[in-house]
Amino acid sequence: MEDVPYGRILREGWVVIVVLAVLGAGMGWLVTKMLPETYAATSTLLLRVDSTEASLFERNQFSLARIKSYPPLVDSPEVIDAVRDDLDLDEDDYPDRDIRRMLSAENTADTVLLVVRADAPTAALATDIANSAATHLSELIGETENDEDDSRYTVALDQVLPAVAPLAPISPQVTAITGLGGIAGLALGAIVAVYRTTTNRRLRTISDVRRYSGLPVIGQIPRRSRLHPDSNSAAIVAYEEAAGNLVALAGGGVRTHIVLPTSDGSIDDDAVAGMLEAQRLIGATVCVIDTRETHVTGRGRTLNEVLDDVSIDDGEEGDAVFVAADPLSLETLAAEMPVALAVLHDRFDVVIVICEPGASALIERLVGPGAGVILNVRNNSTSATDLVSVTTRLRVMGIHPVGVVIVNAGAKSLGSIAESWRISDRDPAIAGAGDSHVRSD
Repeated sequence: MEDVPYGRILREGWVVIVVLAVLGAGMGWLVTKMLPETYAATSTLLLRVDSTEASLFERNQFSLARIKSYPPLVDSPEVIDAVRDDLDLDEDDYPDRDIRRMLSAENTADTVLLVVRADAPTAALATDIANSAATHLSELIGETENDEDDSRYTVALDQVLPAVAPLAPISPQVTAITGLGGIAGLALGAIVAVYRTTTNRRLRTISDVRRYSGLPVIGQIPRRSRLHPDSNSAAIVAYEEAAGNLVALAGGGVRTHIVLPTSDGSIDDDAVAGMLEAQRLIGATVCVIDTRETHVTGRGRTLNEVLDDVSIDDGEEGDAVFVAADPLSLETLAAEMPVALAVLHDRFDVVIVICEPGASALIERLVGPGAGVILNVRNNSTSATDLVSVTTRLRVMGIHPVGVVIVNAGAKSLGSIAESWRISDRDPAIAGAGDSHVRSD
C-alpha cells in the first residue's frame, strides 16, 4: 500500500481547498441572511410572601416551593389575551399558539426569581411582550394566591427587572453558521483534493514517470510564460541541461536519438527549437527528421527530397528540420532512413528522428545501429496509461529507452533531475534486469 502523498495533495489542491472553504463560508453567510431574525427579551419577577404568623424561614421555604409552579402559568389564557390586548395585536396575525410559542418562563434554581422571556421578530416587539406578560402574570398570581377574607398571608410577584430592547438578534447566529460553512467547505475541498491527486493518472512529477515506467527523467522543460511569451531563457537552460543529462545517461557515442511522443502535444515546434538550441549550446551540429504524418514545421529541404537525394551540400542549414511534404509509407521510411542517416551523420554530429510510437518497423531499423530512444511526455496531459503502453511496446521489442523528457512543466516542478537517478539508469544490463519490477497498471 502506497503512502498518501500529503505534501503533493496540498501542493496541487490548495486552490481547490481555499476556494471551497471561501464558498462554504459565503453560502453560510447567505443562509443566515435568508433566515428570519429572532430577538429575545427577558423580564425578571421576584416572589414575595408576607405573613403575620409565619417565621422568615417558613416564608422562605414556602416561596421556594411555590415559585416552581408558576412558569407554566405564563401560557394561561388570561396572560395571552391580556398581552394581545395590551399590544393591540391582531388575532389572525398572532393567534394563541404563536404567542405561546414566543413566551416562556423559568425559575432560577434555589431562588425565588422567575424569568419571563419573549422571542419575537423585532427587538421592540420582544421587549413589549416580555414586559406585558410579566405584568399580567404577576396580576394572575396575586388574584390566585391571595384571599380577600384571609389577610394572614399575602403573595406578590413583583417585576424587579423590566425587559429592555436587545441590541442584536439571538438567531440566526451569523458567525457560527458562517464558520460552519467555511469548515464544511474546507472539508469538502480536502476530500476533492485527495480524490483528484490519488485518482489522477496524468503525469506531473519525476516520481510519476519513475513509478509507471521505471525510466529516469532526462529533462523537465518549463511551460512558456503567459506574461512574457517571448522569453524562453528558462526553457533553453532546461534543454541544455537535458542535453547534458542525455550524454551522461546514453554516453557521448550515441549520435542518433529517436524521440517518441507518448501523447498529443508532447512534441511541438517549441520543443524542436529547444532541442536544436540545446545541442548547439553544447557544441554539436544537429538536424531533426519528423517522420509523423502530423509533423512540426520544416526548415530547409523536405524529407521526400532528402530520401531521394541524401547528399549534403556545404550550404545546408546547421539546424535543418526535415518533414515530409507528401505522405511517406512506413515501409519506405524503414527501408530508406538508415541510408539517409548514414549520410546525414557526415554533416551533422547528432540526428534526432521523431517517430510515432506505433512505427515499430522503423524504430527497430534505427535502433539497430545504436540509436538511443527518448520518450516525451506532456506535464499534466499525458496519462500514465499512455506512458505504460509505449514503454511496454518497446520492452516487447527488446528496446530499453534512455529516459523521459517532461515538457510544459510548472516552475515549481523544476529542480535537480540527476538526484532522482539510480545506478541502473547508467547500466543497460542492470536496467533490463529490473524491467520486470516496473509497475504496469
